[in-house]
Amino acid sequence: MSKAFLAAFGAAIVVIAVLIWFGFSTTAGNHLAPTGAIGKVRTVKASDDLTYMVIDFNLKNDSDRDMIVRSMEATIDGGDGNTVTGTPVAASDVENAFQSYPLLGERYNEVLKVRDTVPAHQLVDRMVGLRFDAPYAQVEGRKKVTLRIEDATGPVVEMTK
Repeated sequence: MSKAFLAAFGAAIVVIAVLIWFGFSTTAGNHLAPTGAIGKVRTVKASDDLTYMVIDFNLKNDSDRDMIVRSMEATIDGGDGNTVTGTPVAASDVENAFQSYPLLGERYNEVLKVRDTVPAHQLVDRMVGLRFDAPYAQVEGRKKVTLRIEDATGPVVEMTK
């Protein structure tokens, strides 16, 4: 091969590498990858086979675009190895629960609802109320609670405690 061909080939490789680097660096904030952590988990016995849970958590959105909540789901891993799925309750029902069950304590954060927005580059503190169709002893004796929040475009944040 000639020296001119090798020089042109090397220059082309450098130009392509610079273009790829530029493309990745200018679109870095477009990738939505939210993170979060569960702070406090509170439970109260509603009836013999129904337990109410409130999870306080923070949610961080480091991307350049807003996160729009599509769905929320919570599960607990019981001491007996069973997994129980909780059903999110409406924000108004969470308000009523704090009035009806003083054992839940104070209300610290706003309720995260479906279609709520977490703004770009923000850390928000929220809570969610959940209903578990399981006895209080089973929910309280849990090994782990997992809260899963999905964005409208697909990305998911999964928090455990």
